[in-house]
Amino acid sequence: MITPIEIKVNLDGDLVDVQTRLGCTNAAAISRDVWFAEPPRPDAGDAPGRAGRIAIRLRSGERDDLTVTLRPCERSQLVGRWSTPFTDEAVRYRIEGDWCGEERVLSASLVSKRPPGSLRVAALRGEDVTEALDSAQRQFVVSCTPPGVAVEHLRAMGPVASTRWTKVHLGGLEVDAERWTVGGLDLFELALTVTPVPGEAPAQLQARALEVQRRFHATVRGHGLSIATGPAKTEQVLGALTAAGSVRGE
Repeated sequence: MITPIEIKVNLDGDLVDVQTRLGCTNAAAISRDVWFAEPPRPDAGDAPGRAGRIAIRLRSGERDDLTVTLRPCERSQLVGRWSTPFTDEAVRYRIEGDWCGEERVLSASLVSKRPPGSLRVAALRGEDVTEALDSAQRQFVVSCTPPGVAVEHLRAMGPVASTRWTKVHLGGLEVDAERWTVGGLDLFELALTVTPVPGEAPAQLQARALEVQRRFHATVRGHGLSIATGPAKTEQVLGALTAAGSVRGE
């Protein structure tokens, strides 16, 4: 199976100016609060990039959803029904390449929708986040994570203020833009997805994605924007939240 590749770019500099240059300031946006709960790694001495890392994200606003993501992962971990993407009435499951700069990993995510405001209540009450997982998400965790990854007794860290714009036109590209702010951290990310076409081989998709990434970076710089170095925004936010000790309910 050939999976889509999501290409991300973190932006640097004056993010108010960035927002204006992208035409987002007066554009329709989706604003939500975001919390994270991340289980301990199998070995506290392991590097953050260890395969088998799992993160749980809660988003609350006009629409609520809860996402369980395994990133990075190996395809061999995605067993049984988790070997291919699917959508049903309860959940949406996706597998995709995740590219940010030179980092290229595989991720698998399972998203479940919730009633508006419900996850905010759970986060603010300091409830165990694992109680909010639905049965499919529990099965995903049990089936696809390595032994020793215990997902239990987790509290929500946050909130992170999220503002998202979709279908932003950047040169000849159409991208999604998202700004996250929490504490002293202010991040702005652009993302687009390269989707496989019928009959395309994995090597051909990779080559096409490399060309799209090159064009993406050149277009961003051509608009006077600066590309930041460092990890993707989720990794930065998790690090900041953990360092700040902003864990509710403990």
